[in-house]
Amino acid sequence: MPRQPKGRLLFGLLMALACFLAGCAAPDTRPTNSPLEFVTGALAAGEAPQGGEVAVVLVFSGGGARSAAFGYGVLASLARTRSTAAGRSLADDVAVAAGVSGGAMLASYFVLHGPAGLPGFRRDFLARNAEASLRTSLSPANLLRGYRGGVNDRNGLPPWLDANLYHGATLGMLDRPGRPRLVIHATDLYNRAPFIFDRTSFAAICSNFDDYPLAYAVAASAAVPVAFAPITLRNYRSNCPADAVMVPAAGAGTEIRTPSLVERQYREALGRYRSARDLNFLKLYDGGLVDGIGTSALLHLLNRGTPEPLPAETASRVRHLLFIIVDASTRLGGSLSETSDSPYAKDAIVAATDALMNIPNLQSFDELRRRLPSWRQELMKWRCRATARPSCRDLDVAIIRVALADVQEPAMARRILALHNTLALKPEDTVFLSDLGSSLLARQPGYQRFLSRLRRQSSPAALTRAETEPAP
Repeated sequence: MPRQPKGRLLFGLLMALACFLAGCAAPDTRPTNSPLEFVTGALAAGEAPQGGEVAVVLVFSGGGARSAAFGYGVLASLARTRSTAAGRSLADDVAVAAGVSGGAMLASYFVLHGPAGLPGFRRDFLARNAEASLRTSLSPANLLRGYRGGVNDRNGLPPWLDANLYHGATLGMLDRPGRPRLVIHATDLYNRAPFIFDRTSFAAICSNFDDYPLAYAVAASAAVPVAFAPITLRNYRSNCPADAVMVPAAGAGTEIRTPSLVERQYREALGRYRSARDLNFLKLYDGGLVDGIGTSALLHLLNRGTPEPLPAETASRVRHLLFIIVDASTRLGGSLSETSDSPYAKDAIVAATDALMNIPNLQSFDELRRRLPSWRQELMKWRCRATARPSCRDLDVAIIRVALADVQEPAMARRILALHNTLALKPEDTVFLSDLGSSLLARQPGYQRFLSRLRRQSSPAALTRAETEPAP
């Protein structure tokens, strides 16, 4: 038998060692939730007022640190713009903050810390390298970890997020009077549908919402398959307390209409948590797989019943409501078509994945825009029944989209295209993206029209734009 060259033998030994090490270090996919032990109803009565007659619904797309920096610039601009109430900015008027993946990191931080905490997000996330907590090298051991379910598991990103951003916060801590409502989601692979981290979803699997760590929810929203193992939830339906909160009838309080196929699938997914015998553990991955910009998840809430997704107190008093969709999607064009050469596998997979997600993302925004007029009518009827105020029909609803894809200047567009979906940015790229977020919002025609309507109906002193104030 011919002798093996020493180099080949050494390589084989190294591969065997990598296989052994990877086998001993299988991804940690233990469930991260606890069973429901008591009834936890949503806070409805006695909610603290969140402001005056203006409310903002913010939605941040996925896109890693790029999305977080771009959305940060939008929030910074809102924080510099006076609201109708003295001493308040439009950032103080945010009633709902939604996000997915990198956008979920920003939305969660904002809901936890408020406008005053914005400088902290720049310091604690944008100026740091979250990837330092992750396995990112292309090594045999990591390839095998990826094959076994994920290179990184619950012991990587979630502890980093908790130590640097959320400091032990739970979903229940954020669901409190006076805070904006947080809407973040991941993808439930069994149902091919979003799992929204709210009381309704946790009730459907008979799990405790209040003690669920915020860091796990955000990590699930950003868990790209293979690079990350799933965040796992256990379905506790088999030992559910008899008096547990049941999933509310979908669409209660809304106008009778035929649901779309997407809406019907989501409703069926909630019911399937109770009925499917083989759905014992939920495997949650990146929310961008089913909803990359957050508008689809928001639509599901709108369709659950009035006044969703707004807190009841906010819905009863608001006169001016603005939906801002912050879309950090970037990949249009690029170098793939400069020559006739076939792209490398990595480039082809990234481009194909972006193509699969691009049109559904645009369609979900279009559907939200189409849905808002009828939702406005439903909300006005609800207000008039609930309050009987003469002003119950006085409601201005607008929606705008602030998108990196709208940047047309060639050099800037090329620079944006080079900022991939990572969890770390160079300092100059953070400044570039946050400045873009602020400037694109300021130039958005729908936003200017919204501000003009506020100025016409409010005192000039309350709405003076503090152009010289520094950004947070």
